[in-house]
Amino acid sequence: MFLAEMEGTLMELSEAPETRYRYVVWFDYTRRAINEIQEGTLLAVPNFASDSRARHYSVLEVTTFLPLHYALEAGTGGYPGFVVEAARSAAADWEAQDTESTEDTTKIRAVAIPTGLEIVEPDILTSSGTTQLVPESNMAMVGSPVKVLDTEYTNLVANNGIDQREESNLAVIGTMARNDQVEVLVRIEGLYRTHFAIFGFTGVGKSNLLSTIVAKVLANAGTPLKLVFFDLMSEYTVLLLDQLLMDGVHGRILTIGRHTLPEGLFQYINDIQGAPSQKDAVEFFDGYTLLPKALLRHRSAIRRGLDELLSRRVIRFYHEAKSTTVYDFFFSAQTQWGKKRQQEKYEKRKNIAKAVLKGILLGANYRNTVFTPDLARRIREGLERELESDATFAEDYSTLVNGLHELEVATSHSYAAASTLDELVRDLNDPGHSSLWVVQAHNPDELRAFSKRLGEALYEERRKTGRIDPLVSFVFDEADEFIRRDGSGSYKDSAEIAQTLARRGRKFGLGLGIATQRIRYLDTNIMAQPHTYFISKLPRLSDRQAVAEAFGVSEELLNQTFKFKKGEWLLISHDATGLEAIPLPIKTPDANVRISEWLRERYGADI
Repeated sequence: MFLAEMEGTLMELSEAPETRYRYVVWFDYTRRAINEIQEGTLLAVPNFASDSRARHYSVLEVTTFLPLHYALEAGTGGYPGFVVEAARSAAADWEAQDTESTEDTTKIRAVAIPTGLEIVEPDILTSSGTTQLVPESNMAMVGSPVKVLDTEYTNLVANNGIDQREESNLAVIGTMARNDQVEVLVRIEGLYRTHFAIFGFTGVGKSNLLSTIVAKVLANAGTPLKLVFFDLMSEYTVLLLDQLLMDGVHGRILTIGRHTLPEGLFQYINDIQGAPSQKDAVEFFDGYTLLPKALLRHRSAIRRGLDELLSRRVIRFYHEAKSTTVYDFFFSAQTQWGKKRQQEKYEKRKNIAKAVLKGILLGANYRNTVFTPDLARRIREGLERELESDATFAEDYSTLVNGLHELEVATSHSYAAASTLDELVRDLNDPGHSSLWVVQAHNPDELRAFSKRLGEALYEERRKTGRIDPLVSFVFDEADEFIRRDGSGSYKDSAEIAQTLARRGRKFGLGLGIATQRIRYLDTNIMAQPHTYFISKLPRLSDRQAVAEAFGVSEELLNQTFKFKKGEWLLISHDATGLEAIPLPIKTPDANVRISEWLRERYGADI
């Protein structure tokens, strides 16, 4: 249960609003101890519930620790000769104490928080029964000896309440950061249905973690799951390549707008006359695809994966031209009115468009008039004429004019790779298989607008029918570009559907996932909704404060992330993990390693 020859003393106890109590523990310094005691280490301390029949140990988690040397406590403000000599003496003490503490001047100071659990150990002389892990019944006693839990009991605490024999929807998300023998389990339904968030600064591996999460849940889910991934930077074609081609998963890359793909690639997937060969299409695809640095050396093997994506018709083109009415295009999508939302300017822009439509449609009903190539061209030209005489709103109308231009082309063709909104909704409601839709667009406004159209269509369909399965998660990478606080135009659209999913989606089996480094820009109403957080380095104070406030944790708890290496995360969850709302420092698998191994197995690549 406890590590041998590893004992400290509980020195301080104070109240803490976020964690109930804050404990300070001193350990005798040894080099063994400084390597064993890390953030996330679990401790056991006798508490006030102990009696003659059983010993009750409160289980604490270390959140921060530092080695202390008495000779250096005065700092560097004294006489330089004395200070330097003291520092050199301290260094000698650190090195001399390997497995046995011989100096009273050296200690390890650890700050710990309660996990809400306690170990009850019956007295072997007076009681019968077995050792149990139960909810904590009292606070730890100051002055008591502190033990370090071994791997077996650390595993029991970290995955408390998770029954691997009875629960099917479980995935090993990673291991404890400082003990790779302890696997950390998550409940997939808790992760999906009650939303999750990933916060970390540039370079900590947010995209890598998202790829790992997707792979873990698709591989381990006991029932079909659906995932819609909004890929603003078009980087997940490779990061999810193995998942898009996984047997039993309906994998699709959905492109919004014709200009999202290179023209030659677009012509190939849609069997347009004069399209390039598949070999040339792969060249276009390869040039368009972003590769993580760690996978650049595997480009030749990845090209074989891209070739397979083309052969299996994985790339789709969002196409609703046959059913797009003038009303839907102009008046139901608020994004078409630009980013400035002042009422006076909004009304003027709206009146300009209505005047053009009135002159061209000659009294026809906006709601029932479906676009044709000629109608789209005439409306576009009419708008352009109006804007030539008054360019005040030219920038606001750019998305509208581009959309009309695309309708001119789209309505005159039948596309082999076309996918409609109805097709997406049907697939996301199909319980027969798991699905992964990676949605990409060259125009961020179009991607945000599409997220609202799809989210509303799926939400309304489930609300009307009362459907709650299969589980669907809408994942927004670079979430600050979708759910920005006080955003206007298309930002407002994507934020509205994200808020709907966050607040009301779970009762219909609709979840939300967000990942960003710019936390302070997020809509705070949405930030507070996820029940599971993955947090890494956040050097900006405003970002740490936003996370601390949204999840009800102290900033001190977040400070431990400063020491994290790439791939290490502070996992906090109310529903998905065994420890409720207790931060667990974990290390997650490297997605690049997973993809490299998959390429070797699938294509026999020498990588």
